[in-house]
Amino acid sequence: MPCKRPSLTRAGWLNDSEIVCLKSTPFTLVGTPEIWFLSWKISFRSRNRAKMTSLDTIIWMKRGLILSILAFVLLGLMTQRTTAQTVSSRLLVQPGDSWAALAVRFQVNAATLRQLNPHINPTRQPTIGTELILPETAVEQSGHFLRQQGGLLATAVAHNISPWLIAIRNNRPSPHHPAPYQPIFVSALNITPRELPIGFSTLELSQLVGIPGQAIGFRAEMVEQQTVTAVLDNNALDVFANGRYLVGLTGTGAFFGTQQPELTIQVGNAPPWRQPWQFRDPDAWEYQQLTLTGTAAQIDQQFIAEERERLFAIWEQNSGPAQWQNSFQLPINNYLEISSVFGVRRSYNGGPYRSYHEGVDFAAYGGTPVLAPASGTVVVAEFLYVRGGAVIIDHGLGIYSGYYHLSSLAVAPGDLVTPGQIIGEVGTTGLSTGNHLHWDLLVDAVWVDAEAWLEQDMACWILAGLKRPCE
Repeated sequence: MPCKRPSLTRAGWLNDSEIVCLKSTPFTLVGTPEIWFLSWKISFRSRNRAKMTSLDTIIWMKRGLILSILAFVLLGLMTQRTTAQTVSSRLLVQPGDSWAALAVRFQVNAATLRQLNPHINPTRQPTIGTELILPETAVEQSGHFLRQQGGLLATAVAHNISPWLIAIRNNRPSPHHPAPYQPIFVSALNITPRELPIGFSTLELSQLVGIPGQAIGFRAEMVEQQTVTAVLDNNALDVFANGRYLVGLTGTGAFFGTQQPELTIQVGNAPPWRQPWQFRDPDAWEYQQLTLTGTAAQIDQQFIAEERERLFAIWEQNSGPAQWQNSFQLPINNYLEISSVFGVRRSYNGGPYRSYHEGVDFAAYGGTPVLAPASGTVVVAEFLYVRGGAVIIDHGLGIYSGYYHLSSLAVAPGDLVTPGQIIGEVGTTGLSTGNHLHWDLLVDAVWVDAEAWLEQDMACWILAGLKRPCE
């Protein structure tokens, strides 16, 4: 059977049957370029068949290895790209989200982050409670961001990892090279890299965006018990510890306004940790214009100042551990209405709004029982010029509650009271225009909104931070 002449235009090597056919077929290869090229292919294939068999195998093995590596790299790049796309383009700043920690967390340059989020002060850290823009190339990773006084050996032991791996990961020449307080990243699953105060393992704020006029604070856990101080702008917080657990407390006052004060926390003699904190003034403040005539207009301002000075000497005392074990409750069960809330701006006789209501007023019938909202020690029980019949309770941790304009008192200084215990009766004594209970609450010698304290259950939030039960 005659063999079929192969196609001269087909690409690639001829197969074996085509070679045998062409060798045995009695036709003449004349001088066209195509014919000579075909003859060369046949000759080359015949002479080098054995050699090419082994050579092809080696070449294709190398090609396969190279292609596998390229595929792996490409897959990794595609995975990184997919991960970057899943990272939100905006980030809500939490405590510890410093420029350095964010750069490590999202594997980007800190300068790039600052450029996307400019501020007049380039050294200022991101503000807690605000949003940052992240670059499209951000790829999130997990682990610990640390600044420790000791070397890498202690860190390696604490995290059960080779010190040389930590040194290589952080571009250190050696794990024995001293670098106190320099940033260290240690990979770990499900841990968000954040730069906390040195010696802290956790840090939580009572409000991510602070509200003026409310009690605020932080709670934290330390690696080991140490002395801690904390300041919000120029106001030192009361800091209390229970072993390695601690809370810091203060208030801001109703005139604090919208701003970004800097929270500073220092552990022992270590470098202080600083981060701005967003506070935003609510838009719902009430305004009152009061007109004082006759006797009310002749109020003795000196008596008011002296009474306030005497009480502040009590309120400024940090009075030992928390005396309560439960959530706070309202100090009155039967009342007609809340006649005035905390923070109401007040103008007297057409003047500026230079003062605000420092408590909560409950309009009620005279003689209605007034109750202790939580356990504590009575520190004031007497009739005062401005506040009339007054009872002040020390609840511990620098937290005081006051009950004023009472018609009668049922406790005395030094008494220990329990939740729901009657401490007096509603009246209209002191500078008062009718029967009502004025209830105020101070934290770190700052008046705060007692209703917000109840709504946020700050009492139990504080106890939880000290690892104490709240029933």
